[in-house]
Amino acid sequence: MMNEWENWNMRILLDAKDLINIVEHDLPVSVVDFGQWLRDRDSVAVLSFTGISDFVGPAFPNNTFLEKRVLLQKIETLPVVYIREGTIVQDELRAAMVAFHNATEPIRLTPYVRRWDETAKWEGDAATKILVGLRLDEIVYMARRAIQIYKVEASGIRSYIESERVIPKAERWTLKEMFINRLPDRFGAYKIDPQIFDVKKFGEWLWSEPKRCLGMRLHFESHHQMVNDKSLRFDDGDIADFAHIAALPYVDILTVDKRIDDLLKKVLQKFKATAWAPVLQQNVFRNIGQVMEKFQ
Repeated sequence: MMNEWENWNMRILLDAKDLINIVEHDLPVSVVDFGQWLRDRDSVAVLSFTGISDFVGPAFPNNTFLEKRVLLQKIETLPVVYIREGTIVQDELRAAMVAFHNATEPIRLTPYVRRWDETAKWEGDAATKILVGLRLDEIVYMARRAIQIYKVEASGIRSYIESERVIPKAERWTLKEMFINRLPDRFGAYKIDPQIFDVKKFGEWLWSEPKRCLGMRLHFESHHQMVNDKSLRFDDGDIADFAHIAALPYVDILTVDKRIDDLLKKVLQKFKATAWAPVLQQNVFRNIGQVMEKFQ
């Protein structure tokens, strides 16, 4: 049975660069024309926590948020839905644990939420949930501390990747070993009770069929492709795009920059024999202009 989040022709998850180009620079079209283009195709723009946080940029420490208010109000004129990308991996894990326990396949995750304040990785509900009628710019302002915390945490990701790259390859586990042996660490980080079952057998079960936790697997493979392929640069500006990788199975279109596009091509090539990898590859674009050209 189709849920309300699937009643769209295309759900387009834009990176911050595309949002900035459309809203600030009318590229490739104005926000008004883009909104009409979406409505004509019964489609929506998907807004995420990382995407909007990067769109806002350094507005809070630089005290320039008033300028962003108008731009956020423009974004809200588009037909939009909101995705909670930051909890996809842990939510997939929880669904997979239930399925493994019941000897079934995991139910499909629905990572969409009602408002942007629900996209953050809160413990429980967002504090602003009881407030009704809030505009997007008002919600973003109220969440400014969470955005600033994200910015600080995100800046350490590149250093972490660089530190992993210096570990000699002979001293590393295989990808499969790493995936399985680090599951207990994931359980701890996500505050998941592993209950009473064989974690190694559960890991083998997950590894054997990537679709059981596809967002998690794509993010895992992308991370280690980045670590192992030193020709791939990873800049601070790529962090939001990287965060969107786990959301790829849950949207119809994903726009990313060239580096993340190249990374995803290498990852998805590993699964080219599956039915799903070629479909996902076709859903990745380098900018919204390419999307609009294809779906004229």
